Amino acid sequence: MRFRRKTKAAAVLAAVALITAACGTEEEAAEAPEETPVEEAPAEEPAEAAALKLGYLLPETGQLAFLGPPMTSGVQLAIQEINDAGGVLGNPVELLSGDEAGDAGRAAEEASRLLASDVQGIIGAAATGMTMAVIDNVTSAGVVQCSPSNTGIGLTSYPDSGYYFRTAPSDVLQAPVLADLVVNAGYTTVAVAARADDYGVPFMEETVKGLEARGAEVVLQETYDPEAGTFDSVVDAMVGSGAEAHVLITFVEGAQIVQGLFAAGIEPTNIFGADGIAGAAFADNFPSADVLNGMRFTAPTAIVPPEFEARLLEFNPDLVDFLFAPNAYDCANLMALAASVSGSTASADIRDNMIAVTTGDNECTTFAECMTFVDAGESIAYQSAVGGPLNLIEVREGGGEPSRGIIETSTWEDGEFVSTGTVAGDLVG
Repeated sequence: MRFRRKTKAAAVLAAVALITAACGTEEEAAEAPEETPVEEAPAEEPAEAAALKLGYLLPETGQLAFLGPPMTSGVQLAIQEINDAGGVLGNPVELLSGDEAGDAGRAAEEASRLLASDVQGIIGAAATGMTMAVIDNVTSAGVVQCSPSNTGIGLTSYPDSGYYFRTAPSDVLQAPVLADLVVNAGYTTVAVAARADDYGVPFMEETVKGLEARGAEVVLQETYDPEAGTFDSVVDAMVGSGAEAHVLITFVEGAQIVQGLFAAGIEPTNIFGADGIAGAAFADNFPSADVLNGMRFTAPTAIVPPEFEARLLEFNPDLVDFLFAPNAYDCANLMALAASVSGSTASADIRDNMIAVTTGDNECTTFAECMTFVDAGESIAYQSAVGGPLNLIEVREGGGEPSRGIIETSTWEDGEFVSTGTVAGDLVG
C-alpha cells in the first residue's frame, strides 16, 4: 500500500523547525500536528472488452442457395474452433444468422436486423448484387463487412470508409482464365451473355477484353434482366450470332438459357460458364447430369487441402460442394484475429487490423495456432484455408482484398462435376 504526504503539513513542519532553532528552546516550539497517511486511489482497471458478436448474411434460400451450405458451414466451423480455443479476449464469440435470399430487399432487411443486434462484423453477402444492396448501410454504421464470395470488379474501388473486405479474388483474375479456356479449346468466334448487374457487366467486359487479346472475335455481347420470366431472347441472340462458342456469366437462371441452347442444337462442349453456375448443384435443374457432359467452367477454386476438407466434412457430413467454404472460414477467423490483436472488439479496431493479421512474420492456418504467436507478442500472417498466403492488400481507404487468387477450371464428365486444373495469379493493388 502506498501513501503520500500532504504538502501543507510538510510546510508547517518546516516552519516549526525554523522557529525552534531560532529560539533555542524546544519546549516553546509548537508541536507539529501528527500526519494522517492518505491512501492513494487504486489505479483504474482497463474496461473489459465486449464479447465479439458476428452475423452472416448468406444465401440460405434463393438463386444461390446451393452456395449456402458450404459457406455457412465454413463460418460455423471457424466459430466452433475459435470458441474451443478460448474465444476472443476471454469471451465466446456469438454468431447470428441472416439469409440474403438472392433478393435485394430481403438482404437489406436482414442486414438491418443484424446491425440492430449490435454485431461488430458481418460475413457476406454472397452475391455482388446483394452486397451492393447492403454495403452503404453496413459500412456507414461503422461495421466491418467481409464477403467470402464477392468477385465483382467494381467493389475494388467502392467507397466504404475501409470497412469492406473480401477473401475471394476479383473477376479481374477470373476473366482471363475464362478467355483462355475458350480459346485453348480452339474456338475463334464467341457470343457472351451476362446478367445486367454489378457482377455480370464488368465480368463480361473483362472477358471480352481477354478473348480479343487472345485473337478471338466476339460477335455478340448480350446483357439481360436476371428477373425476367423467360430468356428466349437471349437464346435467340446467341444462336443467331453464329458463334462457335457461347459464354454465360450467370446464376441459376442460366439453366433456362442452357436448356434453350440445347433445344436449338448447341452442344454442351460449345458452352462455357463462370462461378455462378460452376458446381454439382447446377445439375439439379436438368433431368440428368449427363446432358451437361462437356460443359466447361471457371471459378475461384473449390479444391481445399485434405486436412481442411476432413474437418469440414466432420462438421457437416452432408456437404456436396465446397465452393467458397474456405473463404467464409477465412472471414470469420480474420475478424476474430483482428479483434484479438487489437485487444478490442470495436468494429473500427477490427477494421484497422484485418490486413495486418495477414502480412506479419509468422505463418499460421487456424485461430488457435495464430494465437500462440499473438499471445507471445509476435505478428502473424494468416494463411487461407484454400492454401497459401491470403496477404490482403489495401485497395481503398483501409479496405482490402486478396493479392493472390487461384482459379479452378472444371467440366462435366460422365455425369460428374470434375476439376480439370487450377491457375494462380497475382493482383496488383
